[in-house]
This record gives sequence, C-alpha cells and structure tokens, in this order.
Amino acid sequence: MEFVLLDDVSMLSVTSAIEPLRVANRLAGRACYDWRVVSLDGAPIRASNGLTLESNGAIGEGPLPDYTFICAGLCVDVENPNRLLAFLSRRHAAGVTIGAISMGTVLLARAGLLRGRTCTLHWESLPAFRDDNPDITVTDAIYEIDGRIVSCSGGMASLDLMLALIGQDHNKRLVDSIANQLQLNRIRTDKVVQSTGASRLPDTAPKQLRLACAILSENMETPLTLPDLAKSVGTSRRTLERMFAKHTGMTPAKFAKTQRLERARALLINSNLALLDIAVMTGFRSAAHFSSSFSAHFDIAPSLLRQSAP
Repeated sequence: MEFVLLDDVSMLSVTSAIEPLRVANRLAGRACYDWRVVSLDGAPIRASNGLTLESNGAIGEGPLPDYTFICAGLCVDVENPNRLLAFLSRRHAAGVTIGAISMGTVLLARAGLLRGRTCTLHWESLPAFRDDNPDITVTDAIYEIDGRIVSCSGGMASLDLMLALIGQDHNKRLVDSIANQLQLNRIRTDKVVQSTGASRLPDTAPKQLRLACAILSENMETPLTLPDLAKSVGTSRRTLERMFAKHTGMTPAKFAKTQRLERARALLINSNLALLDIAVMTGFRSAAHFSSSFSAHFDIAPSLLRQSAP
C-alpha cells in the first residue's frame, strides 16, 4: 500500500491506517501487506502535531501498488496541484484502488475520480464539500467502499476502514484477532455515521430522537418549531423534550442552536462563503445576530476564527 502524505496531515489518521497492517502481518506469520509513505517531492512530512514523518520517496517512484491513499488534514492546497491530481488519475487508470483519508476526498473530487461514486470525509468539512460538489454522492458514514474508490473520515475511522479491507482479503477471524491485539472492543462498519461535535447523540438514543436531530440538520436554514418537530417524528412535544434532556442534557432549542453553530463553524473554516451567507444557511436572522451568538458560544468572533484558520 502507498500512503501519500501532505503537510499538516493528522498523524493519528495515518498511524490508525498502518498499524492494522503491521498487526495483520504479525498474526498471519507472513508479509500479507507492505506499505510505503511518500510525499510530493520525497521530503519529510510535517504532521499537524508538529512531529516530522520520514518519506520513502516522491509520488510516482517505486513499484505500482494495489492501493494508493491520499492523506490530508485541513490544508489541501499544494504547490503543484496539477501534478498531484494527474498522479492520482494515472494510478486509477492503471487499476490501483484509490483511497482518501479525511480531507483527501477533496483531492479525489478535484481529480475527477468521484463521478458516480459514493464517498465520505470528516464531518467538519461535509457542508462545504456538499456545497462545492453538488453532483457527488457524499455520506456522513465513517467510511465508504465503492469499488476501486474508498474513503474515510479520518482519525480512528482509518482503522475501521483498514479492518474492512483486511476482511475482504482474508477472514473475520484475522480481523477479530487484530482488533483484540489493538484493544478494540468494537469493530465499526460503514453503517456507522460520524458523531458531529458537541451535538452528538449517545448510542442509546431512541430512534425518534435520532430522527428529530436529522430533521433539524436538514432544515437549518428554516428551523422547525418544537411542535412541528414533535409531530414530524410521531411524538408529543413534552416527550421529545424529555428525550433531549435525558440523552443530550439540552433542551431541543439549545441542541438545535448548538448544531447550527457547529455547522457555521465548519463553513467558516472550510469554505469561502460570506458571513451573511453562512448566517442565512444556518438559520440566523442577521449577520449581527449570528456573530453575537457565535462569539458567545465559541468565545471567538467568526471573522477572527476565519482569519486564524489554516
């Protein structure tokens, strides 16, 4: 396997992908997998935590792999983007399975490799990605496997994706053994959706509450009233309030506002939309109202957050 790393990549995302391969080799007693880490020019890569990762070479060097993963953090702007995109296209044309970890999905889209495919990426970047790529099917799953295009949301989801790929190559016994070695008490599948920030729900949340939260997420521009929301999920207003209190510790209104502010934060960091456009998209009546609510919640003005974003 080939891992193409960009500067500011999450080290956790990379090591979570590679460690299951190492353990698979150890448990199988043979080299089931080999891997190499490459950079755009062969130079060491600076991870987002400030540590440096050595590179085994530059893109395009070495033998043709079975898999090429593009691994990126928040920054996907590179010095020579056309060279990288052409490299990914050549790999795919040669029959290599192309993977994306976290924001690497953005580069697959730019390379034109996601047409007719289903993909995912980190939840913070989902709103901006959907806005920029309306013709691409993107989900909020922790990972997606669609033929020779695979993607994951980064972080520990890299491990889940790799276990799924190992399972395709071998058997469940080996996957379970790897999970045991890595102290995992749960192997997540592609049916698991990402938890989105502070407004996440616990696994024990009832279906009606999950549906209510999904409806809130899909209607941020024109938020529903609590009676309408309760009616939409087939329960009473009071019952829905009790569900929110028990499983989130918030009122429905507080939960919805937190959800909207987190969406706004993701758009500020990952898009070039104007503040007023973001305010409207997340259900605030004015830019001033949005700015004051955002500042109170995150303790930083939206304009300052955007200036400090990488």
